[in-house]
Amino acid sequence: MENLIHGLGALGSTSAIAYLIAGSLIGVVVGVIPGLSTVVILSIILVFSYKIDLTGTLCLFLGCQCGSFYAASVSAILLNTPSHPEAFPVTFDGYPMARKGQPGRALGLSAASTCLGGFVGCAVLVGFLQIINSFPSVFHPPEYLALVILALLLVGTIGADSVAKAIISAGAGLVLSSVGASTITGAYRFTFGSEGLSNGISLVALALGIFAIPQMVMVFGTGKATAAQDLSGREIVEAEMPSIGKGYGRELLGGVGEAFRHWKIVLQSGIVGGVSGIIPGIGGFTGNFLAYGIAKQTSKNRANFGTGAPEGIIGPEGSSLAKEAGHIVPLIGLGIPGGVSGALFLGALAIKNIKPGAGFQTAFPHVSGEIVWIIALSGLIGTIAGVLLGPQIAKITRLPGPLIFPFIIVVCLIGPFLSDSLFFSVGEVVVFGIVGLALRRLGYPLGSFILALVLGPTFETNVYLTRSIYPGISFLEKRPLADAILAIALLVLVTKAIELRREARKAKIAAQAEASGADAAASRTTPYPVLSLVVTSCFIAFAVYTGVTALTQYNFENGLMPEIGAGCVLAGALCRLAVDVRSCVLHARSRRECVAGQVTAPGNERDEGSPAYAEREPGTPTAAPTTLQRVAPPTAAQASEDGGRMRVVLGSWGRAGQYRREIIALGWLAGLTVACWLADFPVASAAFVLLYGLTCTRSYFPGLRGRLLFSIVSAVCIYFAVYEMFNISGAFFTSVL
Repeated sequence: MENLIHGLGALGSTSAIAYLIAGSLIGVVVGVIPGLSTVVILSIILVFSYKIDLTGTLCLFLGCQCGSFYAASVSAILLNTPSHPEAFPVTFDGYPMARKGQPGRALGLSAASTCLGGFVGCAVLVGFLQIINSFPSVFHPPEYLALVILALLLVGTIGADSVAKAIISAGAGLVLSSVGASTITGAYRFTFGSEGLSNGISLVALALGIFAIPQMVMVFGTGKATAAQDLSGREIVEAEMPSIGKGYGRELLGGVGEAFRHWKIVLQSGIVGGVSGIIPGIGGFTGNFLAYGIAKQTSKNRANFGTGAPEGIIGPEGSSLAKEAGHIVPLIGLGIPGGVSGALFLGALAIKNIKPGAGFQTAFPHVSGEIVWIIALSGLIGTIAGVLLGPQIAKITRLPGPLIFPFIIVVCLIGPFLSDSLFFSVGEVVVFGIVGLALRRLGYPLGSFILALVLGPTFETNVYLTRSIYPGISFLEKRPLADAILAIALLVLVTKAIELRREARKAKIAAQAEASGADAAASRTTPYPVLSLVVTSCFIAFAVYTGVTALTQYNFENGLMPEIGAGCVLAGALCRLAVDVRSCVLHARSRRECVAGQVTAPGNERDEGSPAYAEREPGTPTAAPTTLQRVAPPTAAQASEDGGRMRVVLGSWGRAGQYRREIIALGWLAGLTVACWLADFPVASAAFVLLYGLTCTRSYFPGLRGRLLFSIVSAVCIYFAVYEMFNISGAFFTSVL
């Protein structure tokens, strides 16, 4: 209780309140817009963790994260397009209720349930904080080691289309975490004499590179609004927004009151979310589904679920914020994050020299109290702001993505430089951006990649301690809890493999039933077979080089970590190699048959971007957008009539071709990087935005006057924004030359 009182007192300063409100409002805006992703914004916020105090960092980071959850349900209810994967269950009853002419009621139910459920989750968190100091007596190095493995598998296999890809991502992250000084001996590894690598891979550069850069490149590639695609580049089905009439306010208040009348479901869902959030990798995605299922089973109105039942909204929404409170328990008690956002938060704490885990409550007694209050207050602020602004903010989901492309790119390149004043970090963003684009296109789970990078030092330390205390594999006999956790991890791996094989078999049968000849051969290939084979070959070369270098140039203690990571990458890549070779052979055969005239139907070509690939495996993250059409490039007038969104020509490498546009986007990224290297960052950024506005906004501003106005105003704004960012941070921004 004392920690809670002190934690509330720490939030009484003007700066803390400002950061909390700012973070919550940012979360509301980001949460409403599908495709932008909170992770992208958290990656950018991570930059500012170097320059603000601990309380400000907690307020800004957690405020943005927790403030976004109700906002995510706004787009789910009004547009049938969830911004977060966790918001998907809300569409089951929220959108039908809105389509019935009751959008205010649905939003009121969602708002009250999210806020009240968050309070319940905070109560669950406070309860677990009382026993968190006993964790070190239960968890020893073998248990920590097993927990890291379990977290990597749980996070990596959620949404993945291949267990091998999850293993590759985790292994690559472990290898990259070994770059720099060893946590055991302090010796430098894989630095190649570079000062930029001496402190290891920059978490800020990696997060921005694999999340923000690919997202912006994909948005530019389709020329559509951010609402038109998710993080993997798949097209999101756009729905018509229900009209909001004059009785919206009265309807909304009625929904709030109705949620209070269903207080038992709110309490039940909050407890379900808080407890499920404690399990790393589980609560983040399945907590809301579990709460929805339990609400349905315990409701007397279960027959109406899916048609606009109020309990169908209260169930998942009562869990959404509560599970975020539950995520804090393993994060501060064991140092194990529950997902990507948790990994970024762990990185923010590391920037402040705070190490969660054993002794956290003793060393930082008031931080946990601050976290509890921030989650509760940011959820309240975000809900109120979402109620007032949500329907209006939802309209900006139609904003063309290419218009925000230059601004996000500027922040992505400048952010890492602000954190360490090394231009090397800017280069890291570009490299990881290209790598992230390829991996995301192929459906690699990037969550396990960044989680492995963050947990790598913990993994290495506990591998060394486990080996020192329990020689060989003797810990299997002496630590039954570690055995149980490892057994669960193995069960997760096997279950996921069986599930994926079953889904692949069903998809194959369905595709072959509709195809014949070359179509049948092509239906057995994976999307982007050539790119997949190239990436797999690169991973094999990467693993072999890393393993051989670790064996020949480092002693056992220094080489153990990169060897483990390289072994995971090599094992997963070899499993993928046979699949990729077979897919390339089938792809080449189908192309030859098409050329020979065996496929005569127009528009049936099976290129890597064709709709056939998307239709072969519905929901596969590597599939190209399914609504893109084979039409002539639109004129500026046509694009303007289409709400400022361009139609992309599949199979074309013209200006409207998606892949050609993505290459152009990468060219803009490279150009900005070179400009920042040659000139001052503010000047280079302003010149970049000015040139971009004059050349790439014709579809949105057909007239020269409009483009000039947009370009000049944007350039001036970005110049002063970047200048102030450097001025506040004290970073050196003059030319490198």
